[in-house]
Amino acid sequence: MARKSRKALAAVPPAAPHAKSVFRAAVYARLSSEDREALSLENQILMVRNYIESSPELALCGEYSDNGLTGTNFQRPGFESLMDEVRRGKINCIVVKDLSRFGRNYVEVGNFLEVIFPRLGIRFISIGDNYDSFDPRCKGEGMSVALKNMINAFYAKDISQKIRSAFAIKSANGEFVGKVAPYGYAKSPDNKNKLIVDAEAAEVVRTIYRWKLDGMSVYQITRRLTREGVPNPGHYRFIKGIHKEKRYEKPQAWDASVVKAILENIVYLGHLAMGKTRTVAGRQLDVPKAEWNITENTHPPIVTQAEFDAVAEQLRDIRAKQDALNRHKREELPEYLLEGLAFCADCGRVYRRITNTNRDKVTYRLTYICHHCNMNSPKYTYRHFRQDELYSALYIMLRKEIELCADIRVRMAAITASPATKRREDARTAEIGRIQRRLDRIPVMKRKIYDDLCGGLIDETEYRHFNRQYDSEKDALGSKLAELAADVEKLEPSRFDGNPWVSVMERFMDEKELTREMLVAMVERIEVSGDRRIEITYRFADEYKRPLLQFIEESEAAPA
Repeated sequence: MARKSRKALAAVPPAAPHAKSVFRAAVYARLSSEDREALSLENQILMVRNYIESSPELALCGEYSDNGLTGTNFQRPGFESLMDEVRRGKINCIVVKDLSRFGRNYVEVGNFLEVIFPRLGIRFISIGDNYDSFDPRCKGEGMSVALKNMINAFYAKDISQKIRSAFAIKSANGEFVGKVAPYGYAKSPDNKNKLIVDAEAAEVVRTIYRWKLDGMSVYQITRRLTREGVPNPGHYRFIKGIHKEKRYEKPQAWDASVVKAILENIVYLGHLAMGKTRTVAGRQLDVPKAEWNITENTHPPIVTQAEFDAVAEQLRDIRAKQDALNRHKREELPEYLLEGLAFCADCGRVYRRITNTNRDKVTYRLTYICHHCNMNSPKYTYRHFRQDELYSALYIMLRKEIELCADIRVRMAAITASPATKRREDARTAEIGRIQRRLDRIPVMKRKIYDDLCGGLIDETEYRHFNRQYDSEKDALGSKLAELAADVEKLEPSRFDGNPWVSVMERFMDEKELTREMLVAMVERIEVSGDRRIEITYRFADEYKRPLLQFIEESEAAPA
């Protein structure tokens, strides 16, 4: 738990003006999960806002914060949004309550204060540390700032270790230390570290176990809960006022992973487990069950040991069959062609390949479907594609694009070789020659009028008039020459042969079936809707295919 500072947070004395312009200032506040209530985001923001509003050289242009996030790294949404605005030039001053709110990693904090912010021209103010990077009086404070950053880093590490130790002691004593009680339980109003049974949710947990013991699969249980309108854990907690986030406000389908987690969680036997995961090199890894720290009989159970063991045996059998199927898949399952390319047109999520397996045999049937839309559709009626028919439909669509390219090549060749094109080309060539000859004459004519001016044959007003005329004519002829040269270029073979869209299409001219290489080269994105409509966004199509088609249409429409 953070200690309350005994140091008064006096306002930093106004800095000597760095520039006459007003700084575009932003508030940044951070609250980690272990901070005291006195350090609330609201208090931090209010303090910094008041400081900015009382400083005539600062104008408040934004407020950014991160709630419940550690200061030992800078991967925080609020901070990243702030830095985006800094890079756009909308913010050039950052004000914090103190350095610990900005960050507790002294190396990274020092890099921002000494390298990044100075390069970007960003003013940094820490109210509680009496630090202003643009104040000449703070120029010699680099060592003390670095020392404070180091102390903050050691404090963060020390407090983190103490919190883990305190949690371990509490758990060993049978106290619950999680933020939210497991589904089926609630925190006791008399002791937040004590779990009591939530009768309504507990009945759902018992039902899930009963359905599993009756032989229903996890997915069948998931569908039935959704179909019968049972609120999933997130929405249930929102109804009870535990969750406040808007994303839980509307009912959503149950997820199979949630049901499976309920069927495997020993909390429903009345036991608490600590150390299920550990962080290694910034990654959270699962810990084997044999290494968990389990404290038994800490709260009332919801299911019996016999029920839990019977369900565990079923899940082990299913896992063994799944392992066998996975080995079979690795040997025989066809390549997953659409990975990273196919999306649902209705919700934007990934359009997935599903392996429908036989319960008793390691056989499978491959289909593509949007899992999210299917789970939220009435009676799971969202339409799917069999893999073979989806691949066939895509191949036909890609084949049409390839054939269009072949047709364009034939039509381009016909246009280039036609007598009408030859006549137009000859006419353009003659026109280009005429324009070029006239352009070559203009400098001669300009020298002549200059000689006439010097010889007294024309006055200065007449000279300027003729000079402007020749300049205007030169500009007009130059534009016309560029236009004619572009028309000639359209007929050059390189315009077609060097086209990236053409190059990709012709690579697969002889392809007899859909391949991953073809999809990656030709397709940007595939969208499939619930009514089985397929829309393909092709690579290069707009910028390279459209000009070719436009040229062909104009050429074929031109009079012979």
